[in-house]
Amino acid sequence: METTGTMFTMYLTQRPQVELRVEGRGWATVHLRTPLTYVVPGFSFSGRWSMSIEWVNIHFEPSWVTQSGLQTKGQPGVRYDVGDDLLTQVVRAIHEDALAGMPLGPMYAETLGAAALRRMAYLESRPKAKEHAHTAMMQKAVEYIQDNFQDELTLLMVAQAVDYPGDLYAFIRSFKKANGLTPHQYIIESRLQAARHLIASGQCDVTEAAFTCGFSTASHFSATFRKRWGFSPSELKPGSTELRRGEARESTAR
Repeated sequence: METTGTMFTMYLTQRPQVELRVEGRGWATVHLRTPLTYVVPGFSFSGRWSMSIEWVNIHFEPSWVTQSGLQTKGQPGVRYDVGDDLLTQVVRAIHEDALAGMPLGPMYAETLGAAALRRMAYLESRPKAKEHAHTAMMQKAVEYIQDNFQDELTLLMVAQAVDYPGDLYAFIRSFKKANGLTPHQYIIESRLQAARHLIASGQCDVTEAAFTCGFSTASHFSATFRKRWGFSPSELKPGSTELRRGEARESTAR
């Protein structure tokens, strides 16, 4: 597959693992820590994965990219783990608007698209940050959350579980730097993804899924679910998520 224009790929499946082959080299496993990936035109690759992955691609016309000031020539073909919360929210809003049938008209989607490109141009213009010193510790924090998100968790519990040496504010910043989300956001996302899977697979109804995955009430779960995906969990019938998943297991077209 070769990209013909600038695009963002937003993975709706939490922390997917994919294998990529670039420029004829061998397969390399990529662990995506954040939901957003940025791809420039002409990036040629093959991809494969063994798990069900849900994603959305947003493509931009070259004239839009030029007007935004975003430079693509001479840039790396792909930027994994674009850990910017504002840009992620804008891209997610484009997706949710499309799912809803663009009720506010095309100009709203165009405004969001222009904002996404301008934000990416700003991010690309900044000096590159150094690798954060606590990356390995933050990975342990992620693993702890994944093992315990069904329970009531606090910041202090997660920080103590990985023996974080600083204060809680520093822990929040370190976690977001490494994972693109704050610990609270990551816990909520983990609960939402698990609950959605339980409902879609027919293992639980909405109320059972809410309590099983750590939500205090079914109403809070439903409101959070709707805010995340743009529809209520009661609309999510068993198997319905398959309509939004990429069904191909391997793409090797160039």
